[in-house]
Amino acid sequence: MISLSLILPREQAILTSVLAPYFHEIAPAIGIDPAKRAQQMLHRQDVTAFWIRHDGTRIGFALVLNLPDDRRELSEFSIVPQHRRQGHGQTAASLILQEFPGRWRMGISADSPQAAAFWGTCLSLVPGLSDLQTGAPFTEHQSKSYTFEIAPPIIAGPQND
Repeated sequence: MISLSLILPREQAILTSVLAPYFHEIAPAIGIDPAKRAQQMLHRQDVTAFWIRHDGTRIGFALVLNLPDDRRELSEFSIVPQHRRQGHGQTAASLILQEFPGRWRMGISADSPQAAAFWGTCLSLVPGLSDLQTGAPFTEHQSKSYTFEIAPPIIAGPQND
């Protein structure tokens, strides 16, 4: 079972340890300092950081940037390699996106063709996703971007018999 839990500031060292191989995979030439990035992300008021768990075990993480006008950006998302290609990423992405209905955006790393393939399929399968558009990258290290809308959950009311 896939679940999400908040990454707490006291877990900064653990986040740093998973950010190092993640940044090496998606942006090897940029030289991002994983310790500095973890510290920044866990102490910003406009970021929500999640562990992605499978049966209670951490298998990945996601960082959601809360933008003005009730918009969100999926800033970082990763499933550790040994847990990929099992449907965990798709399930986790759906959980995260549906947690925050409204407008979303995300950039796709130019150095990760696997990410481009994953998100191209993943977004087409997320329940409640509409108005999916592919656009220009947000940074010079990205190949493209996506924007889309996530519908709020349908809450069933009382039924009349």
